[in-house]
Amino acid sequence: MYLFGQKEILLSARQNQATIRGHFYFRPKYDINLADGKVYHFWCEKFWKGVFVCENSEESFRLYQHKRLNYSIFQNGSQIAAFSKNRVKIGRIDHYEIRMNDGANPVVIVSMALVMDCGELEDESGGAVTIDLGSLGPEERPFDPSWEPS
Repeated sequence: MYLFGQKEILLSARQNQATIRGHFYFRPKYDINLADGKVYHFWCEKFWKGVFVCENSEESFRLYQHKRLNYSIFQNGSQIAAFSKNRVKIGRIDHYEIRMNDGANPVVIVSMALVMDCGELEDESGGAVTIDLGSLGPEERPFDPSWEPS
């Protein structure tokens, strides 16, 4: 579990692309430090409806948690990415399907997905089979399963 931990995003060359630091209790707050020096601040805007903000001085994103295991990311009112997580997990391995527009920053998008993963309690033994029902509560906006990246 990474409630107070740190996650790093590495590419195949093993170069650190981002470091994520923060906490995910009640109102999550994280700093995402990119290798290029940019820092994004991630926090929960609407706890009960699963609305999160990720921004720096140049740009701002909204991440919406939808019913079940679906998420979407918007920038300037337009959807730029969507991701879904696996329902059945064996051990401690999560699988994500991430779709994003060509112009979207993949390191920022993946960082936001990892921050959402930080809030999950995990079985430390790594041998359990887990079924994740995802979000069952209210949502700010419905998930659009027909959305395709541009």
